[in-house]
Amino acid sequence: MEIMNISKQYKGTDRREAILEEAKRFFLEKGYAETSMSAIAAKVGGSKGTLWSHFPSKEALFRAVIERLAGEFHKVYTDLLNPQAEIEITLNQYGCHFCRNIIEPDKRALFRLAIVECWRFPEVGKIFYEAGPQTAMRKLASYFASAMEKKQIRQEDPEYAASFFLHSLCARSKASRLYNIPQENLANKEEIEADVSQIVSLFLKAYAP
Repeated sequence: MEIMNISKQYKGTDRREAILEEAKRFFLEKGYAETSMSAIAAKVGGSKGTLWSHFPSKEALFRAVIERLAGEFHKVYTDLLNPQAEIEITLNQYGCHFCRNIIEPDKRALFRLAIVECWRFPEVGKIFYEAGPQTAMRKLASYFASAMEKKQIRQEDPEYAASFFLHSLCARSKASRLYNIPQENLANKEEIEADVSQIVSLFLKAYAP
């Protein structure tokens, strides 16, 4: 009965999107190893052949889920990294959005999934890294390279500068995201803004032209 209801729920919608939505829930709740293509097909409704026609393997399905989530994630940051705006304002806006985003339940669950499963399934870590952290670093590095050309910050390796800045932003939530240690006020807007402001200030002093 449950499968029938879910199949009706997706009737008339894009089948591929329906599969990705259910796959995301399975991966985040059960992990990579415990998620089966058969279970996803049953939940969405329809034949396993339909699922396999869209995604030839579980790895391909996982990659599609990650890329879908990462695409939403990176579009916002690309829009925020405006090379025409004041760099301090840009980095503060970027940093606040980044810090709020990485502590959202889905993002935390995805991060934990990648950390846990990458030792048994190296492809999981590779997919997550390429679609998530590596892409974020490259986009930010491109922004910093432009800022260096404009002499807004000192000429250095832009990828190292991006890595340095991103790791600084992640530091506040590290205990919660890596070790599942409760941290009070982690999502507090005022505290995030104050923390990011300090990080940006220190970064700009370190990279002063």
